[in-house]
Order: sequence, then C-alpha cells, then structure tokens
Amino acid sequence: MHPIVPWLPLLLIPVIIAFFGLISLMLSRMGWGRLAGAYAEAAVPAALNRELLSYVRIGPVKYNNAVRAGSTPQGVWLTTWRILYIGHPPLFIPWGAFGPVQEETFLWVKTYTVYLQCPGGAVRFQFTSEQLRAALSAAGGA
Repeated sequence: MHPIVPWLPLLLIPVIIAFFGLISLMLSRMGWGRLAGAYAEAAVPAALNRELLSYVRIGPVKYNNAVRAGSTPQGVWLTTWRILYIGHPPLFIPWGAFGPVQEETFLWVKTYTVYLQCPGGAVRFQFTSEQLRAALSAAGGA
C-alpha cells in the first residue's frame, strides 16, 4: 500500500473546507456582500432576541433556514450560520433603508418583497416572516 493512502481522508478535509468557503464567498457577492458594504457590523448585541427565518432571498440567493433576524426600534439585525460566515458578516440595516413592501400570495404563503438601499444600488430582500413584517410596519415602513 502506498504510504499516502491512509492520510488521504485527512488531506481532503482542508480541500473540502476551502471549497465550501469559496462557495460561501461567491454566494455573498450576489447580494449580502453589497449590503455588507454599507451595513456590516462587528458583532450582534447579546441581549437581542432573534428568530430563524424560514424563507429569505437576498438578491438572487435563497437563505432558507440559514438567516436569523432580530429587530430593534432602530432597525433589523441579520446573521447567518457560522458555517456561512465567510463573506457574510452580521448586518444592521436601519428601517430607513427599506423601501415600500410589496405583498404577494401564492397558494397559502405570503411573501414580502422590499428593496434595500445601499451605495451600489438597491438589493431585493424577500421574506415570509410575519414578525419581521410587523416590525417593519411598526417602524413606519409600508
């Protein structure tokens, strides 16, 4: 047996991690990264109550069950799983950056679409969370 064969699985681990990190970075460039240019934060407040969003689309990328949101009177915090951290820093988006909300119903699911203003242009943000919609309405959004 060749001496490298027993070590082959251990050598593949860094390759798989690097590949997953590259995929995460490429996905972030399609929407999250544009928002991060204006709204990235170093850390999320520890006392913030956040919910897992079952459906989120930022730009063309779906983040189903991978994004947590927490709202404050000033805005909304968005974070991803730690495994997607490469290219996905925590975001704090003030309520003033949200445009008008468009509601769409397909079968029994309501989807809300809003465009977020950032320096590179508007980014589409879709979600199904009623709590996030209520917080947006309470903050003065449409």
